[in-house]
Amino acid sequence: MALVSGYSSSEDEDSPQLSPQALKRTRVVAAPEVTADVSLTLHQQPQQTTENTSVITAGNAGFAIKETVDEHTFETQRRTFEQMGYAQGIHGDGSIVGDLTAAHRHQKRDITELRSTKKDSKRIKKRRVNKGKVGGNGDDAYAGPWAKYKSSSEDEDDDEEQHEEQESEQDQEEKKNLTSSDNDSDSEDEYEEENETTEFLGSQERDYQGRTYMHPPNDVGINLNSDSGPEECFVPKKQLHKWKGHAHGTTKITFIPKTNHLLLSCGNDSKIYLWGVYHKRELLRAFYGHTKPVRDISFNSDGKQFLSASYDKTVKLWNTETGECLARFKLTSVPNVIKFNVFNDDEFIVGLMNHKILHYSISKKEIIQTYDHHLGSINSITFLDDGETKRFVSTSEDKTARVWDLQVNIPVKLISDPTLHSMPVTRVHPSGKYFAAQSMDNTVMVFGASGRYKTNKKKLFEGHNCAGFGIGIDFSPDGKILVSGDSAGNAIFWDWKTCKVVTKLKVDTHAITQVCWNTKEVSKVALTGVDGAIYYYG
Repeated sequence: MALVSGYSSSEDEDSPQLSPQALKRTRVVAAPEVTADVSLTLHQQPQQTTENTSVITAGNAGFAIKETVDEHTFETQRRTFEQMGYAQGIHGDGSIVGDLTAAHRHQKRDITELRSTKKDSKRIKKRRVNKGKVGGNGDDAYAGPWAKYKSSSEDEDDDEEQHEEQESEQDQEEKKNLTSSDNDSDSEDEYEEENETTEFLGSQERDYQGRTYMHPPNDVGINLNSDSGPEECFVPKKQLHKWKGHAHGTTKITFIPKTNHLLLSCGNDSKIYLWGVYHKRELLRAFYGHTKPVRDISFNSDGKQFLSASYDKTVKLWNTETGECLARFKLTSVPNVIKFNVFNDDEFIVGLMNHKILHYSISKKEIIQTYDHHLGSINSITFLDDGETKRFVSTSEDKTARVWDLQVNIPVKLISDPTLHSMPVTRVHPSGKYFAAQSMDNTVMVFGASGRYKTNKKKLFEGHNCAGFGIGIDFSPDGKILVSGDSAGNAIFWDWKTCKVVTKLKVDTHAITQVCWNTKEVSKVALTGVDGAIYYYG
């Protein structure tokens, strides 16, 4: 081996000799010395800073404040600001940043809601070069659908005077529109105030003690003022009463909270009626003020006020006892569903056809928050109260359900699946652990009302037909019976535990779209639908 290692060539003599490098050794202390003070101290935590990390000083320019905004919403508003000169505020309160005149002209719509008009298409057509002739040469060569457009510089040289005249005319029109819109808004408010009326239609407005119909009766065999409902409920068997209802169909019915001695209804005749449930069961009061069909109604927690949403793009707040209109809210789209905030009677949430959900303050008459993640028209809004969080679930025509924290425009949970259908109606189970959803595939699905909001695959209710209607559902007060309408005019009752059909009642020849269980009675249900008549079964 020594001979081999000592052998070298002539090339090796020319190259420099490399000295072998020494290996580095790292010493590892397996048992370090630990003093008593160090062993008894807690784990070190990151040092807390008292400075506000959300504020970044930017020299003489001011301050930059960090905000958490959804990426889709931010990109939409950024594109809107770049192309149109304005954008909506990040807090979702309806405020505008930028050119207020342009925002007013475009009705505060973002870039995704705008569509090209006929004037835009004509202006683009004028910029197009002549298509040419078949067999032509040079400038007359045939270009067909591949013809180019004139550059903006050429257009400015050719039509500079026309543009100046058009701009001056547009400025004058904008000023006229601004002044006329202000005058129109004032005149509309005055018109609405004059147009909103009420009429008492009952036989007696006050009893011998001077009490109105807001006082529940005491001689009906049950205590309507008690907080507890019946311990066990049964399926109704026969029709007890039939109210005339609304012409051209009734769209929504709901009992007054806590006592259930009054029934409120709205319909396609743009009217709202209040009915008595006990004694004479007569029509007590009518509310007039909407110019188009009323889509939805909602009581507050004590029943002294209620909201109405109509196809005339308005939401109105009414006094249940006097019929006075207390407040009006003008919307930019048609409302589909409206709900009082169950945690605060001074707020309400309305779902619109333009895919948005608006959160309003009644006293301030302004938008608190906008929820805009849905991709289709809003169908339903239902509040979930598990004792810890304040949330609500919304369903849409985009075949999804989304769970939201109040005043946070980011969904907590997105319920989406390729097998899901549109869910027009949702209801919370009396236990608060589940919520049921009417699905357009002729089934009623059940989801968890807390935690992961998972689909309960063990509970699927079948046996009825929706056929394009938004069929309502409801639970009995004890939670053991689920009731739904039907497109054939039936009322279907299921057993909650077994998911089997208990009874199918033939109510009407037309579709039954609304069902509402009287929570003070063991077996009394109000039903209505396309025909307009309101049926009371027990």
